[in-house]
Amino acid sequence: MTRAEITIREAGPGDAAIILHHRRSMFRDMGEGTPEELDRMVEVATPWLARALADGSYRHWLALDASGRVTGGGGVLLCPWPASPKDPCTERAVILNVYTEPEFRKRGIARQVMVTILAWIEQQGLRAVNLHASKEGRHLYEELRFEATNEIRLRFQIS
Repeated sequence: MTRAEITIREAGPGDAAIILHHRRSMFRDMGEGTPEELDRMVEVATPWLARALADGSYRHWLALDASGRVTGGGGVLLCPWPASPKDPCTERAVILNVYTEPEFRKRGIARQVMVTILAWIEQQGLRAVNLHASKEGRHLYEELRFEATNEIRLRFQIS
């Protein structure tokens, strides 16, 4: 399969199941979460995703092979955000759910999806985009000029 045989299309509300399949598979492949935790994540995310796709606060693109099979995808969440000195926008883009089905990896599909997403973000006039990189994806993101930041995290234990 060549890059020419892959087409990218924007996802719609009818694509929620494949988007959630990719999200679940992404976390599974990174070793994050038990099967029960991943099932719960999908259950909780389902109504959110339906709303976000409908209102445009989440946009997603799917990569399809010549037969129409979904080979991968990725999306962007648009969040209200206060302006900063280097970024006068009041909206922030966060890339999520970048995933390629295992049998289609190492063929440039994730790169095609990312280039599509980044072009869309730029067309919206946004000046910055964030993402969390897996070990496997870090090289691609660095090639696309992403830089490590000073972000840190605290997770609360919920009983």
